Amino acid sequence: MKIATLNRGKESKYHNQYPLIDEEDIYAQDHLKEGDLFKLVDGKEQYVATAYVGRQHKGLGWVLSYDPSEDINTAFFKRLFEKALEEREYYYHIDGTNAFRLFNAEGDGVGGLTIDNYDGHLLIQWYSKGIYKFRYHILEAIKTVFKYQSIYEKMRFKDTEYTGGFVEGEQQAFPIVIEENFTFYNVDLDDGLMTGIFLDQKEVRKKLRDQFSEGRHLLNVFSYTGAFSVVSANKAKSTTSVDLANRSRGLTEENFGLNAIDPKSQYIYVMDTFDYYNYAKRHGHQYDTIVIDPPSFARNKKKTFSVQKDYDKLINGALEVLSPKGTLLLCTNSSVFSLKAFKNVIKTTLDEAEVDYEINEVMGLPKDFKTHPHYKPSKYLKAIFVNIEH
Repeated sequence: MKIATLNRGKESKYHNQYPLIDEEDIYAQDHLKEGDLFKLVDGKEQYVATAYVGRQHKGLGWVLSYDPSEDINTAFFKRLFEKALEEREYYYHIDGTNAFRLFNAEGDGVGGLTIDNYDGHLLIQWYSKGIYKFRYHILEAIKTVFKYQSIYEKMRFKDTEYTGGFVEGEQQAFPIVIEENFTFYNVDLDDGLMTGIFLDQKEVRKKLRDQFSEGRHLLNVFSYTGAFSVVSANKAKSTTSVDLANRSRGLTEENFGLNAIDPKSQYIYVMDTFDYYNYAKRHGHQYDTIVIDPPSFARNKKKTFSVQKDYDKLINGALEVLSPKGTLLLCTNSSVFSLKAFKNVIKTTLDEAEVDYEINEVMGLPKDFKTHPHYKPSKYLKAIFVNIEH
């Protein structure tokens, strides 16, 4: 096995079980290639950890084990998958929900790898060429541990012509229908990088439906397939979904239809969010609840958008069409935008707008998206409900 030596002063970080190997922490690592296993040692050549090379998040790779005698093979992954399955047994017995994460990367012990369960159809996501080199061992372990009807995969790294597809079991005709909190959604595991729903938001959607939808006019920007609108529609007075992607309209209409809601009874716009704010303002539209869940970065013909630089503009635009005593649901999934920084942006923006506000609740990832206690970016999801009087 190859060896990588830590620079002096960097040992304690990894002794404290930090899982991502930072490139600058390693002395001379030219010999390390994607997928290589290596032993991490200190300047005295004392063993620290076993890791693999999988470049991701500005890191060289991820720690897999702290046991120098442990082999990284099918049995290794099988043990981790069995532990992950045991911790998620609860999710197999929830009424009204049949889609959840089975294995969550570094939170479950293997950075760069996730496995989701969509009603018995599994989706493996590979986040680097390095972890993909372990595909045989990982697949063998998955087939031993998890029950499934089919297995699909998606490549989440660049420099690959193969983006994913069918792997094992019974090939499916997509979309398939999954259920979450007694609401139905279409899912496609074989169409680019997206599936049709973000499973990490399931508890946020439930709270939105249960506490911030009843009798309200709801606006959902960056709506994608309309999940926040669909879950709210039976309680809300109206839902308005806005997304720049043309295909979002059809996907949103289909999700309404799955839940016996006439899509024509809801409002769906294919528009840029800022353009819609201006449109709503001109026409005197106001909303009691506004959901803002943007991508971390986006570009269209007119401009680029970054959550860290531009979130304040989204809040200010929303305030102009928010009803008195309305609620903002502000979300980001950016791992580099910390909760503290996100809260600061929200508070600063609202203070400068001179509105009275109260943060109702701060939510993060559900339990199936297990996080790593020593790696803050693993807690990437932030969802903040803010009540506003203005």
